[in-house]
Amino acid sequence: MDFPVPTNLQRAVDEADGWLDLRCPERALEIVDAVVATPESKSMGLALRIRANIRLGNYESALADLAELRLDHPTHEWVDLTEGWCRRRHNDLPGAIRCTEQLLAGNHQHHIARFNLACYLALSGDTNRAIDELSMACGLNPDCRTFAIDEPDFDILRTDERFRQLLRPST
Repeated sequence: MDFPVPTNLQRAVDEADGWLDLRCPERALEIVDAVVATPESKSMGLALRIRANIRLGNYESALADLAELRLDHPTHEWVDLTEGWCRRRHNDLPGAIRCTEQLLAGNHQHHIARFNLACYLALSGDTNRAIDELSMACGLNPDCRTFAIDEPDFDILRTDERFRQLLRPST
């Protein structure tokens, strides 16, 4: 995330980020309100609060903060990617697909977005598009093949020959 932070709040941002890295989101939440309350660091504060709420499984709160963050950053890739991820976990597959397609409209070579879109499409039953998106993700980053092997979102695709062919190691 590349949101600006005034020098006087950098320590608070680093501390909240550290707590998130240590998997202590409740401690990060104790810190971020001051960052959100300062206009010059509001975006970073919202991003940290979003990450903390995601870690806690509070997707509704994360989505509310994402909507606020989107007001100032309508085309930020992290916002689209994170909103899609939250929407999927909040059982809003159409919303997850929409956010990810929006990101891809601006950056069609974003392999993570392609991979996530493949997941959302597979879960929604659109297996042909899911395999197409996964193929593109693997073409952009071959590591996506490895990630797809154990991805439960692709369970519906496991018997599809195109999927099995895609996951075969290159010789």
